[in-house]
Amino acid sequence: MNLAPIILFAYNRPWHTEQVLAALKKNQLADQSHLIIFVDGPKAKATAEQLLNIEEVRKVVQKDKWCGSVEYHISETNIGCRDSIISGISQTLEKYEAAIILEDDIVTSPYFLQFMNTCIHFYKEEKAVFSISGMNLPEHRMSLPDDYDYDVYVSLRQLNSGWATWKDRWQKINWSLDFLPAFLKNKNLVNSYSRGGDDLVPMLIEQVEGKTDAWDIQFTYNHFIHHAVSILPRYSYINNIGGDGSGTHHWDANADLHFDLSKAIKEPRLLDVIYEDKRIINAFYNAFCAKRRPIWQKAVNRLSRMFGGENLFVIKKKIYE
Repeated sequence: MNLAPIILFAYNRPWHTEQVLAALKKNQLADQSHLIIFVDGPKAKATAEQLLNIEEVRKVVQKDKWCGSVEYHISETNIGCRDSIISGISQTLEKYEAAIILEDDIVTSPYFLQFMNTCIHFYKEEKAVFSISGMNLPEHRMSLPDDYDYDVYVSLRQLNSGWATWKDRWQKINWSLDFLPAFLKNKNLVNSYSRGGDDLVPMLIEQVEGKTDAWDIQFTYNHFIHHAVSILPRYSYINNIGGDGSGTHHWDANADLHFDLSKAIKEPRLLDVIYEDKRIINAFYNAFCAKRRPIWQKAVNRLSRMFGGENLFVIKKKIYE
């Protein structure tokens, strides 16, 4: 099996970057893999502290041979999160058939590379699969049915915390931002796209309006318009350490999106028929339901989880009956 190269995007977080690289080095297959590191440059009005952090990142990425071979792309100017990721992946996929993508706050399980490469190979000819994710939602937010026979499932939404895609899928992505007005006028399209979560359309609008420097929400949108899906694992192979506000985009520190990597499965049972299990689609959609619970209900849910229980107050919304 040919191993996909790993792309790492870094910028100005030396501690986070070193944690990511140290975990990656411990991965099975790391010593046989090719790592491509993109480090963005400073903004025009960068402070002395920011310049120092960027310089420290450059030192961190080059201080060890983290994988079998390492390639560096160090920018002297600031490209920006969105453009840096899109151009870096596009550049890599001009040469390779698939790639595994990490950002500088994604700590991986030792089985992450094995899982990603196995899925890349297994789903290569399944053209309806546009991406593989190394992340699932925490169990208190969503869990798979007890009688579900696989360790991966079909998702209508891509989760980009440690993920992979193929050249032929990536080349289909339309990165133009002029589609939104016509899309928003079509209620059926909006409702269909929102099956991946009530928050998808608002985030898409924010991106098009320039309020965020994101790229991933448009990638999910392109899954939708190409009738494509993402494959997600039962248990996460990654842990996101970026919830401290240090990055351009990060999880809400209060969202409790931390994962027990000891649960990552070494040899997962892969889904050999690409189908939408309505129980999972409903549970996933419910996890991204935009309706807010009262504060007291959130507090009770949190206390219940602290003592090993489940959420007692859950807002149920369904796509399929």
